Amino acid sequence: MSWQAVARKEFRDAIRSRWLHGSTLFFALFLGGASALFFGVLLPPANRQVSNLFGFFANLGVFSFSFPALLALVLGFIALSTSYGSITEERETGSIKLLLSLPNSRLDVVVGKLLGRSTVVVAALLVGFLATFVALVATGTRLQLGAFVPQVALTAILGVAFVSIGLSLSALADSNREATLATMGLYFVFAVLWGSIAEGIPKLLNYAGEQVGMSVGALTRVQLGVFLKYVNPLKAYETLAAGLYYEPARARLLSTTFGERAVLGSTLQESMPFYFTDWFLFLLLLAWIAVPAAVGYWAFEREDL
Repeated sequence: MSWQAVARKEFRDAIRSRWLHGSTLFFALFLGGASALFFGVLLPPANRQVSNLFGFFANLGVFSFSFPALLALVLGFIALSTSYGSITEERETGSIKLLLSLPNSRLDVVVGKLLGRSTVVVAALLVGFLATFVALVATGTRLQLGAFVPQVALTAILGVAFVSIGLSLSALADSNREATLATMGLYFVFAVLWGSIAEGIPKLLNYAGEQVGMSVGALTRVQLGVFLKYVNPLKAYETLAAGLYYEPARARLLSTTFGERAVLGSTLQESMPFYFTDWFLFLLLLAWIAVPAAVGYWAFEREDL
């Protein structure tokens, strides 16, 4: 066997457990249903274009909402649920020893599980987008394929990133219960706490600097805080999705607070720092695939089974 065989095994196991069927049905109903409702019922024909849903962003200062952010939250949960037990479950049943007794290295196992479980998530997601496409065509919606197709690709990459994160947690955990708790905790950080942490770190650095007479400027604090928000894969995806429908400066400010927009607005209009550019945010998203997978392999390689 090799990593290809491990990947095929993971995919077949998902089919037998009906996880693929369930997640496929969910995405078809969630994406296709939302598109049918939004474009077929809620919007008049003149306003039926993809950007009015998949590029929808509402910012009320304290609270912001966007459809890409909602999609990212749902996808992150499903992808983590697909992968967090990928190694711990086999370790607890003892089947991991059988898998490694075949001509598979531990690298084969990690790569195969990453690709196999990613295929499950991406396949379900693509069926959901296919249902969306049918709903868009049926309702006469303007497709805007130059933005919609890249958004589908970005969404698939985000799904793979969360599969990689879940796989890494599974390799690091000593039991399935531990992996479950770690996954729930990390998802809560990504979904709820990350923004507050990102805003708090620059304030803490400024406070520490003031104690030694070296305060941090307001612009630097805001730039650092917003950048730290972008490190979150959910926020990186949301910002990249916004960039498909809006010009760069506006896309960066869509999900920021009133205070952040007041400080950054003119600066981003004049010049875009490299760490706010699309290519840098895209590299951050790819890093959420590569780094957790590498950490997972490192932990699994050193684990005494």
